Amino acid sequence: MEIVQSVILITAAGSPIGKAISLHFASLGAKLALLDIDKAQLDQTYRACKAVGAQCKAYHLAKPDEGGIKYVFDSVDQQLGSIDVLINYALGAELPALFSPSSVDRFSHSMLELTTTFFAFGKQAAHYMRNTNRQGVIVNLITQPQDNEQHQNFDSTKAIVSGLTLSWAKELSDFNIRVGGVAPITLGCDCSDCTTNNAINQHLQYEIVRSAEYIVTNDYFNGRMLEAEV
Repeated sequence: MEIVQSVILITAAGSPIGKAISLHFASLGAKLALLDIDKAQLDQTYRACKAVGAQCKAYHLAKPDEGGIKYVFDSVDQQLGSIDVLINYALGAELPALFSPSSVDRFSHSMLELTTTFFAFGKQAAHYMRNTNRQGVIVNLITQPQDNEQHQNFDSTKAIVSGLTLSWAKELSDFNIRVGGVAPITLGCDCSDCTTNNAINQHLQYEIVRSAEYIVTNDYFNGRMLEAEV
């Protein structure tokens, strides 16, 4: 897929990685639909993209339910044109260890928190691209803040996203919609005020951004995950 003039919807666009992805695709000539539940961070990304001459719109989604997500897709279609790419970004959930207290309840809560909005965006993108006959791309992106306890369980959250990526790719292949995924091997922090290992984090962000670009532009990439590493 050609990125120039493509319409790319980026979720969690106000996060550091979301902002990095937005600025990168802006530099390649894409039209950007920037979405986040954090309005202050979203506005920062929007201003940064406008400063480099990007054609973009910001969408603050206060309540990420199916109705709100559909409204965003309809608004993007009207204001920027037909959506070609969804960058479906989720921050990994903290999964409990098997022997931790109340592990079943904590697992259920974490899975609900991780997958509901993530799945809802994927579903809406699939419906939209099928109904508009777009040969679109969904890029599932999963990262996790650097934390010793969460680090131990990150493979589990990556496996969940990898499984969804593969199953969606199979389901959508008849509609010429590709699905790929990106996850880091070496974890970095995606919090806006963290200065620890800053150089490593910036390099990891670069690798994640370039991986997302590769999936979008490579028409043969489908149903697989790329692992970004420092």
